[in-house]
Amino acid sequence: MEEGPIPGSRVRATTKHGTLTVDEIAAMQPGMERESEKILQTASVARPKYRDDIASFVRERLGPIARAIDAKDWRTFDAAYHRGIDDSNMYHDKYNKRFIRFRLPDHPPEWFDLTAR
Repeated sequence: MEEGPIPGSRVRATTKHGTLTVDEIAAMQPGMERESEKILQTASVARPKYRDDIASFVRERLGPIARAIDAKDWRTFDAAYHRGIDDSNMYHDKYNKRFIRFRLPDHPPEWFDLTAR
């Protein structure tokens, strides 16, 4: 007699950072859009001490960036993007990860085709 599947919410894996259900692990698998947000959501589950700061960053920094892109408001995008970089660096400082720094290059890589279409 074959047993039915065990619900993913009942199967747990334990790491040194906490316990995750199979459902939580499955939700971490990346999709095809807004990858940065998905990676941060994964980090907030895998490293709970960062959860509140990640939620704040996603809400206060990635949200405005996404809205500016959707509106094609490039001036607002530029300001929001720079605030996101500044806050990202601030959070890395907070958690003693000062070796992680985001900065924009002086010019785009030569292999990018930035021709207006």
